[in-house]
Amino acid sequence: MDATWEAAAAAFGIREKPRGGHKIRVFAENHAYLSQVFRRLETYGEREFIVHEDVRLTFAESRTQAARLAHHLANQCAIEPGDRVGLVLPNSPEWMLSFIAISAIGAVPALINARAGADEVNHCLTSTQCRLCIHQRNDLAAEISDLTLAETQRILSGRADHPLPETPRGPDDEALLMFTSGTTGLPKGASLSHEGVLTALKTIEYSGALIAKGMAEAFGMDYGTLAGMRPPPVNLLIFPLFHVSGCHAVFLTSLLQGGKVVLMTRWNAQEAVALMARERVTAFPAVPTMHRDLLRLESLAEHDLSSLTSLSVGGQATPPALLADIHRAFPSAVMGTGYGMTESNGTVTLMIGSEFIDNPRSAGRPVATVDVEVRDDRGNALPANTTGEIHIRGSTLMTAYANSEHDPFDADGWFATGDLGYLDGDGLVYIVDRKTDMVISGGENIYCAEVERVLDQHPSVRESAAFGLPDERLGEKLVATVVPHADGDLTEAALIDHCVGRLAKHKAPKQVRIQRRPLPRNASGKTIKAQVKQAYLAQ
Repeated sequence: MDATWEAAAAAFGIREKPRGGHKIRVFAENHAYLSQVFRRLETYGEREFIVHEDVRLTFAESRTQAARLAHHLANQCAIEPGDRVGLVLPNSPEWMLSFIAISAIGAVPALINARAGADEVNHCLTSTQCRLCIHQRNDLAAEISDLTLAETQRILSGRADHPLPETPRGPDDEALLMFTSGTTGLPKGASLSHEGVLTALKTIEYSGALIAKGMAEAFGMDYGTLAGMRPPPVNLLIFPLFHVSGCHAVFLTSLLQGGKVVLMTRWNAQEAVALMARERVTAFPAVPTMHRDLLRLESLAEHDLSSLTSLSVGGQATPPALLADIHRAFPSAVMGTGYGMTESNGTVTLMIGSEFIDNPRSAGRPVATVDVEVRDDRGNALPANTTGEIHIRGSTLMTAYANSEHDPFDADGWFATGDLGYLDGDGLVYIVDRKTDMVISGGENIYCAEVERVLDQHPSVRESAAFGLPDERLGEKLVATVVPHADGDLTEAALIDHCVGRLAKHKAPKQVRIQRRPLPRNASGKTIKAQVKQAYLAQ
């Protein structure tokens, strides 16, 4: 028995509390509201926190700069607790400092894809009644009050010295908004509560402790000894900060743990390994595409990556062969995976270490604060090893969609994920398909309806169908079949350019097939995608 682990595990005790007509599970000990987390900026003071190109900020410097912006938002912009503030910036120190400043005054960061088209960004801002937007764009709707990146940088680098506020909020109060595209193509804003966010963060912390426990066992020492020897974590941040994987699993978790975040503006495998070696990166969370790119580098062996102790693979299913290659290249690193979604503050299932290696097709076990149930189309729970739609319930779930009147929960608090899968006899979750018409390309979710909506806006397009095809590097690539009007004059390049100008670049089709015959439809008028895909592959 490892007494040091038993003592550490006590901090992750679970208690039940009522919600509606059912009970949920939360951690017995946790922060009460998000701005309490920012006390760590003072705790870790002179440690490095943010590294981006030539910028290096300590925790203390980050606190000072965020406090300046918090003071400006509260006093010059009249932002009050509960107000929503759009954050539309690429991954950058300014994004992270803006998030801290907004949350510190009790306001709600609305995390919007900075690469999205103008229609999508303005829909997110206006449909959630954002009071202000921090951005570097020139296509915001005129009615949106704004703070440009240049103005934000000026405020952050000013000379004024202000305390960073800590604003109490209730457990069910809104902490932040994250957006997830619906099948209609219009982004939905998931309202994430303070309790939900903080429970998710502690779940991530617990998984980190389990990784350390596994490492201690592998090295034949007790948990306490290993924990005392481990350097502060250093994460290479590839995921967008407007995703839970970037915001929760890297940014906020690093803040809590006194770790360093090394930012990359865009993915480049060669630059990534150079950064890992230079900054002594300990954790590399990435999608399978990025891991594959890394392993294919001829210069990989030239870099000292001995600091890597944690490798996680997420965003899409991991091919077993790739997992074996990663393990072979980094045998001493602990590997992990998981399954989650925006609506659940990320993590629903987790799996690490040897269990992941032994069960590469599984998405892991449900975390302690989330219940998972597989149901048929009539809502009946299904037995083990039977595929159906995955439903989840727990304390990390959103409270509502902020810009939709649709209630996404059933009477007992369950949320239908839209994913098809099953639970095996040992309680492991397997994802086998997506009920919703969605493509995961390079770890990014792309809803086909959103792409079709943009294609159909082209004046020469009569109808369109977008769908995914297997791709060795991306996992899936989005392609489309388009039918022009009788007098329409279309080219593949023109259609792709049309999409690139109106969607985030990664959502644009990689290929477009133009055909004159109408798309096949069923009796109810819906496009029969299977036939469209079959015809596309037969060309």
